[in-house]
Amino acid sequence: METYKKVTCIICPKGCRIDAKVKDGKIVSIENYDCKRGLEYAKNEVLDPRRILTTTLKLSGGRVLPVRTKDPIPKKLLRKAMFELKDVIITAPVKVGDIVAKNVVGTGIDLIATSNAK
Repeated sequence: METYKKVTCIICPKGCRIDAKVKDGKIVSIENYDCKRGLEYAKNEVLDPRRILTTTLKLSGGRVLPVRTKDPIPKKLLRKAMFELKDVIITAPVKVGDIVAKNVVGTGIDLIATSNAK
């Protein structure tokens, strides 16, 4: 069965509305993109959409620490990742870029601090 997906490219400010036709989990055609980067973005977004997870974790002492995944994780795993991280408590000191959780939901991608905490 063929399905059609529309993707708005976010690679540049132009925001091309790309049309993709998918059959049996494979891309049959992609149209309305203006550059190779847009084509690659559309392929990834249609077959394996990924996002950077940005959230806060508890610090011992009651404050919170802003964190994010070092690389994008599959969009379908975002809720699972949030559930996995909800009870994590970080002990200060922490510096920007420090790994605060390894291998988030088995993706091989680490969670890093985006702020310092003393």
